[in-house]
Amino acid sequence: MNRTVLGGTALAVLGAATAGYNALGSMGFAQGSLQTPAVDIAVSDSFEDAATDAKTQAIVAAANAFLATLSDEERALTVYDLTDNTQRANWSNFPTGPVQRGGVMRGNLTDDQNAAMDALLAEVMSADGYNNIKYQLAAEETLDRGTSGRALFGDEYYFLSFVGTPSETQPWMLQFGGHHLAINVTFYGDDAAFSPMLTGGEPLKIDYDGDQVFITEKELTAAATLMDSLSDDQLTTAIRGSKAIQLLTGPGENGVVPANEGIKGSDLSDAQQALLLDVIAARLGFINDDDFAANMAPIRAALDDTYFGWWGPEAPMGAAYFRITGPNLILEYAPQDLDGDPTDHAHNMYRDPTNDYGAAWLAGQ
Repeated sequence: MNRTVLGGTALAVLGAATAGYNALGSMGFAQGSLQTPAVDIAVSDSFEDAATDAKTQAIVAAANAFLATLSDEERALTVYDLTDNTQRANWSNFPTGPVQRGGVMRGNLTDDQNAAMDALLAEVMSADGYNNIKYQLAAEETLDRGTSGRALFGDEYYFLSFVGTPSETQPWMLQFGGHHLAINVTFYGDDAAFSPMLTGGEPLKIDYDGDQVFITEKELTAAATLMDSLSDDQLTTAIRGSKAIQLLTGPGENGVVPANEGIKGSDLSDAQQALLLDVIAARLGFINDDDFAANMAPIRAALDDTYFGWWGPEAPMGAAYFRITGPNLILEYAPQDLDGDPTDHAHNMYRDPTNDYGAAWLAGQ
């Protein structure tokens, strides 16, 4: 059952996972001490075959091509039963060490196996989404790798797993992630739910192949453009606090529905609604074009009942928390001020409260 997080004092309360990370900082971790708990989802015993399409077929083909590169032992590590709610929820913003992820780890695979994994991820995500993965792994390489008994950093500590067997007509789930990144996609025929999806990262400003990249620049620019379009009265409604707040719907916070706060879509002009859609699309644009259109359709339809709220300064870009909530959408941007520069570290979430983990499909008919 969903539970609503109310405004006011509740907004100052950190989620258990985020609080743990902020409190522990660079201290040593007990292995698995911040493990995300299982999600409570009833999974049907059987499902009708769903319609498929060319994108689904391409994704399943890429998934099977990756599986074909694995040994029997590696495949056993990779594929979980569809009913496994522990693995389904086994993602986190925390690094390996405090969290033990399931699946096969990039650092334990050959170059050919990782190339097959990358081909699968590129098929599932859009060009922007696949680039986001590459940027986050590159950012991870800049962090102190730590020592035994502490958090482990590096692009080798990212894992891929399947919950259920890849199928064109039956439900299954793809998971890829590690520190600051969790791609969780539930497929059922030609439908795909990308909720929950954790992005953000640290550092956000990196050098990648000789180019200066600000990983979250596109969505921050879109949010700033929307804020610039608001009148003084609209800003008074949209701005909820002078300080950034923490993520509310992160790992383990399943069923949390933040309160609708800020300015309502119906109180925006048509041009401002288009700018609000730009903010949403900057994040959901990580989804491949085919599934992006399907996931955006209900969000567009409910835009009048969607809210945009802002906590923190309007400048510098990236120092404020913002949240968008609607009947089919929870989107959070949560800067982290652990190292004195909140613009270079963020925990960001996307969830669809009507179909998180594809729960609406997994219940069956």
